[in-house]
Amino acid sequence: MGGYSALPPVYDRWQHSYGKDYTSLIYPRLRAQLRALRLTKTSMLDLACGTGSLAIRMARSGWAVRGVDVSPGMIAEARAKADRAGLAIPFSCQDMRRFRLGETVDLVTCMFDSLNHLLTPRDLKDAFASVRNSLRDGGFFVFDLNNERCYKHHWRGSSAMHGEDFSVVLESSYDAPTHRGAIEVTVFEREAEGFRRTRETVQERFYTRQEVVELLRASGFSRIRAREFNFTPHPEFGALKSWWVAQAS
Repeated sequence: MGGYSALPPVYDRWQHSYGKDYTSLIYPRLRAQLRALRLTKTSMLDLACGTGSLAIRMARSGWAVRGVDVSPGMIAEARAKADRAGLAIPFSCQDMRRFRLGETVDLVTCMFDSLNHLLTPRDLKDAFASVRNSLRDGGFFVFDLNNERCYKHHWRGSSAMHGEDFSVVLESSYDAPTHRGAIEVTVFEREAEGFRRTRETVQERFYTRQEVVELLRASGFSRIRAREFNFTPHPEFGALKSWWVAQAS
């Protein structure tokens, strides 16, 4: 599993070009979930934190937050954003399959289909085990996954998003028999003498609900709940993701 290299410098601008970034869309759902779990504002890890948007928002609301991501570029962006916000958030560059915190936390979040980037059940189980090791007994793991509707209906063909000083071109595909999807990402970023082009391939895998439940249980989680949801403001898109809550046994 490789980390993003082409997207970090334009990631936030790309997200905002859709009108709302994913953190803004998901934050109310997460807050409602934490109220339902009666979790107070204590300690948490945002796993696969990207450019730190969710970690920063949670820190501003009173949580003691840490962030982990495998991409050095994403971590660099997250640190810079936290510094500008005057927040001392520890961000570290680690693989989600085998990260270590050195202490336990009360909550781990992992959003924006980050766990779908793990392409084998073994990898997903390793990530679940690392999350369990970072949680205190009784702590909660809240995450989302892309469901198969998302891949079948939206991971196909080409799309492009253009900003004032960048463009992102996506060429996506999904192979249903193997549950594998891929996106060829091309980023054009304006420089003094024109545009710089960078490319990378993003791969993801769809996991069935049964697979996820079995891997969570094998990793030391119980009270596992999941429901499908539409994270967009467009009802016609339907439920594109599944929302998961699991408690450390």
